[in-house]
Amino acid sequence: MHNDKWSERFTDVARLVASWSKDPSTQVGAVIVDTKRRVIGLGYNGFPRGVADTPERYADREQKYPRVVHAEANAILNAIGSVEGCTLYGWPLPPCAECAKLIIQAGITRVVSRHLGSGTTEKWHESWAVACDMFLEAGVEVELR
Repeated sequence: MHNDKWSERFTDVARLVASWSKDPSTQVGAVIVDTKRRVIGLGYNGFPRGVADTPERYADREQKYPRVVHAEANAILNAIGSVEGCTLYGWPLPPCAECAKLIIQAGITRVVSRHLGSGTTEKWHESWAVACDMFLEAGVEVELR
């Protein structure tokens, strides 16, 4: 059984990290924590290093979507070491199917996130359904708060 106090703390950290995103419409944060409760990776959604992240690009979905690196991917890429056996905390959305593939392949064994809200798109619900199927099949524990 996992300690709810620590889950709340790391979820709060993910919420803070989400606020660092320059995307005015969707700010997402992710924190990767090892089995000793050490933060080993942080990420928020944004453009790759060296790619201009101007307000105009974020306002234009055709410019934004192909350029954005999701928070979960950034947390994995920014990790200071292996994420094998770690927990990923995300805020405010659960991982999409693309990020679920990365999470599974990186060896993360637990994901803690929020339930999808009523305001999310059908496309997001479909992606989350695929992510859930993959997590279940790969043995990744999912905890929605």
